Amino acid sequence: MIPNYINQWLKIIDEMQNDNTYKLAFGRALIENIAFSQYQTIEENVVIAFDDISKCMLKYYWNQIFYFNLKQAPYANKEPVICKDTKVLIDLYKNITNSAIPKWYDEAIIEIKRTAPNTYIKIIKHITKTLHENVCWRFKIANDSEIDIYEYTPKISKIIFTKENAQLLAEYSIIISKLLNYKWTQLLEKFNYSPKIASKVNGISETKLRRNSLKKYKDALLLEYSGKAIDFYTGEELDDDDISIDHVIPWSFMYSDDIWNLVITSRSRNSSKSNSIPDEQTIERLKERNLKLVNILSGSFKSDLEISIKNNYLDRFYYECKL
Repeated sequence: MIPNYINQWLKIIDEMQNDNTYKLAFGRALIENIAFSQYQTIEENVVIAFDDISKCMLKYYWNQIFYFNLKQAPYANKEPVICKDTKVLIDLYKNITNSAIPKWYDEAIIEIKRTAPNTYIKIIKHITKTLHENVCWRFKIANDSEIDIYEYTPKISKIIFTKENAQLLAEYSIIISKLLNYKWTQLLEKFNYSPKIASKVNGISETKLRRNSLKKYKDALLLEYSGKAIDFYTGEELDDDDISIDHVIPWSFMYSDDIWNLVITSRSRNSSKSNSIPDEQTIERLKERNLKLVNILSGSFKSDLEISIKNNYLDRFYYECKL
């Protein structure tokens, strides 16, 4: 039987009203701090500092915004404050490194703390202020009634759990996290046309996400020029040891490998291209390539390409990628 305290959490998550993703991120951060992080135990209470919650939420939003460009609310002119704070740090990181190549939070934040520690602390304190004013008390509300799952006071930057309740949260942390991620995914699907949102939400705490080998696509792509390796971008013939497979629409947006989005290019161009968004002329050329390639291929690659053309995936994902 599920303990009553856990049922209270499930009720809150199920009946939660969300204009943006704040409460879902806040709940995920509480669970992460209870299950995986250090916390204070004072007498019979477990205490989570607001700043530690803020650091987790910054991590979630950093990875979702920098890597996947996921919108966290429906209106661009009413962007959530924490998202704005996150973008300030992302822009700072770009200036520090002189690079727009996305970097996972756990790796990038080391450089920010080293070069701009005061800015980092200022952002964390501002996020904490936002949590105090707008999130921590709203999280506890289900169907217009407050459920007492933790204690907090506006003057103390801490969330307080009884030791028993903290132990229950740790025990049920995987279930609760998955439910929060599911609700988060549902909400993001209303604001974003990006593919594989569930995978992107599930991976928000990971410093690295596995990318599959693209070798299996090489022979199929080479069929366009009867086995010759022609650089899609330059039209130049490539040596066998200089062949690379590139995602035209960046992998960080697609989060998948699809033959209709893959082309042959040189190793140097692939590495320098990074996550840059292609221009419209490149997309038009890729459409033409796909129409040619679909008549050459067979098997599953042909089927995948036919489906992409029929459903106009290229235009649809390119449009969302540019937003």
